[in-house]
Amino acid sequence: MHKLSLAAMVVASALATLATGSVAQTFRFDIPLAVVCMNSKTQTWVVGYLQTVANDGTAIYGRGSLTGTLNAQGVMVKPSDRPALLDCYDKSLDQLRAEGRVLEFQRTK
Repeated sequence: MHKLSLAAMVVASALATLATGSVAQTFRFDIPLAVVCMNSKTQTWVVGYLQTVANDGTAIYGRGSLTGTLNAQGVMVKPSDRPALLDCYDKSLDQLRAEGRVLEFQRTK
């Protein structure tokens, strides 16, 4: 029984090390945690939270089923399957940051 528990701990530790190593190597900390946009139709603010980051640097932000894409060049891409009602589309991260429209990660030391 004791040998089985030790073996399980070794396997779990190895998997955790591999998973942590791969995340630390590929994650971009230069992208924001969230993007704040104005919906032109409803005249309400929408906060899209970071959902996924692809290996090429593309990030998906969203709230529920509504998502937006930040391409690898740092520009919010207009959706192709619905009207682009948010004012963040076609803006760069630099523009959004200058307008105070991003929530940044706060890294710890």
